[in-house]
Amino acid sequence: MKKLEWLIAWRYLGAQRKSLFVSLIGIFSMLGVSIGVFALIIALSAINGFEREVTAQMIGKDAHFEVQSYQGDPIFDYEVLASQIRSKDSSIIASAPYIIYKVGISSKKVNDGIVIYGIDAERSKEVVDIHKHMKLGVYSVDSFPDVQGNLRPSIILGMGLANRLRVGIGDKLLLQTFQNPEDVVGSGGPRMLSVIVSGVFETGMFEYDGNLAYVGIPELQKLLGTGDAVTGIQFRVKDHWKAGEIVEALGKWLPYPYYAIDWKVKNITLLKWMNYEKFIVAAVICLIILVAAFNIISSLIMVVIDKTREIGILRSMGLSKSSVMRIFMLMGSFIGAAGTLFGGTVGLTICLIQEKYRLIKLPGDVYVLPYFPMHVQLVDVVLVFTIGIALCVFATLLPAWKASRLDPVGAIRYE
Repeated sequence: MKKLEWLIAWRYLGAQRKSLFVSLIGIFSMLGVSIGVFALIIALSAINGFEREVTAQMIGKDAHFEVQSYQGDPIFDYEVLASQIRSKDSSIIASAPYIIYKVGISSKKVNDGIVIYGIDAERSKEVVDIHKHMKLGVYSVDSFPDVQGNLRPSIILGMGLANRLRVGIGDKLLLQTFQNPEDVVGSGGPRMLSVIVSGVFETGMFEYDGNLAYVGIPELQKLLGTGDAVTGIQFRVKDHWKAGEIVEALGKWLPYPYYAIDWKVKNITLLKWMNYEKFIVAAVICLIILVAAFNIISSLIMVVIDKTREIGILRSMGLSKSSVMRIFMLMGSFIGAAGTLFGGTVGLTICLIQEKYRLIKLPGDVYVLPYFPMHVQLVDVVLVFTIGIALCVFATLLPAWKASRLDPVGAIRYE
C-alpha cells in the first residue's frame, strides 16, 4: 500500500473547518467501538472469573468423582470397593469414605438444620480442600476438650453457620437426627450427640459456609445407628477435567448397586447456566460494536459526500479506483483499530486490577461470592480485538466502494 494513500486517509480523518462535523461523527464512532470492546472484555472476564471461582469451590467441597449406591443404601464393603476402583485407573490418586446426612444442630441460642459430612480427616484431606480454607481453630475431627477440659467429639463448621449459631472454638453443640412422629413413638426419641467446635472454615461460597459441617465417621455412624457403613466414596484424579471420562469407563464394569458420578454432572445445571450466560452476554454486547460499525459507515459516507470534489481531482491526477477504495478502508480501519485498542486497554487494566486486588466487594449471601470475580483469558482478548477490528473494516466496504466509483469529471464539477 502506497505511502500517499496512508497520508490522504490520515488527512481526511483530521478535523478541518469545513468538515468538523464529519470528523466529530468519526470520533463518536471510535468511542462507540471503544465502549463495545470495553464492555465485552469486562463481561467476559467477569463470567470467566465467576466460572473459575465457582468451579474451584465446587471441586474444593466435592471430590472429582464419587461412588454411591442406588436408593442411597449404605455401603459396607467400601474399603474393598475403593481398592478395586483405584486399581482400574492409574490416574486415580486418592480416595476417602464419607457419610452425608441432614441433622438438627443446636447451640445455647439457636436451633437449625444443616447438612453434615462424616469424614476421615486425614484421608479426606487428600481428596477435598476444606483444610485449605480453615480460618479459626484446627482441621480436626478428633476428640476435643470443652471449657471444663472434658474430651468430646469435635465438629468443623462453615463460617456462616458458626456466625448463625453464635459459637466459636471450644463451644458445645448438640446434634440430633430428624425423625417422623410415627418413628419416635417407642424408639426413645431422636438420637443426639454432643460435640465441640474445633475449627471454622470459609470457602467464600455462602451456600457452603452457611450450611455445611464435618465430624468424624465413627461419631456420625453412632448418631445415625448405621454400623460400619458409609454413604459413598470420594476420589481425586490427576486432571479433574478428565473425571467424566474415568466415570464413563468405570460405569462399564462397576457392579450393581453402585454407580459413579463426577463433579460436573453433580453441578451440571450451574455449569450449563454459566456457559449459556457467556454466549448470550457476548452476543448482546457485540451489538454495541455492530452499532458502532454502522456509525462508521455513516461517517465515511458523509466524508465521501464532503470530499467528492477532492476525490475527483485525485482521480483526474491518476489515482486508481483501487487506491481510492483503500484510502477509505484505511480511514475506517483507523477508527476501528483506535477504538478497539483504547477500549480494550482500559477494560484489560480494570480487569487485571480487580483480579489482583479484589477492590469491588459483593454481598456473599446474594451473589454467592464475596467479591466481584475477574479472570482475563488470552483467547477471549484476542477474539474481542479481532471481532472489533474485523467489523470495522467490513463496515468500510460500502462507502469505500462508492468513493471508488465516482466519475472524475462529475466529481470535479460537484458542489
